[in-house]
Amino acid sequence: MKEKPSKLDAYAERLDEWFGEKKMTLEAVREQLRLDGCTVSISRLGEWWSQRQSRRLQDRLLEQIASGARQCQDVEKALGKSGAPELNTLIKLHRVLILKLSTEGNADPEKLELVNRMMREVQKFARLEQLAEQNKLEARRLDLLERKAALADQAKEVTESALTPEEKQLKLKQIFGMG
Repeated sequence: MKEKPSKLDAYAERLDEWFGEKKMTLEAVREQLRLDGCTVSISRLGEWWSQRQSRRLQDRLLEQIASGARQCQDVEKALGKSGAPELNTLIKLHRVLILKLSTEGNADPEKLELVNRMMREVQKFARLEQLAEQNKLEARRLDLLERKAALADQAKEVTESALTPEEKQLKLKQIFGMG
């Protein structure tokens, strides 16, 4: 459904400036229009401005959707060439999206809620990374303990053997890598 043209359309750029940059009231803008030879009611002026803002918001949304679609195509094209990204790459992308949405959140509270939900996912991933690192450390610790026990067993065998003290000392140096 196409809207019919309005006499205010001829003043669109000036109205954008007056309402946007100069933050003039409806009454002040109506008076300025009257001085320029255009008479309009406050209600019609408010309705026109509201419709203009709605159209702009809709245009921006459609632009963002189109941009997102292009970005998805670019990503899919890149993935087709190089394969799926690693999990860390996806997490980094996730963080970039969070930052982008955070900056847009001032104008749209729903984006801030989306940021909060996304941050929970990042926090879950960070916790999983932390647990994986702890598992690696525990595995390393277990390996060292097993090696220590094996060295202790070898040292015990040497000390209980019938070797001479010099032979025992030489053998222990070999076991502990000092000779």
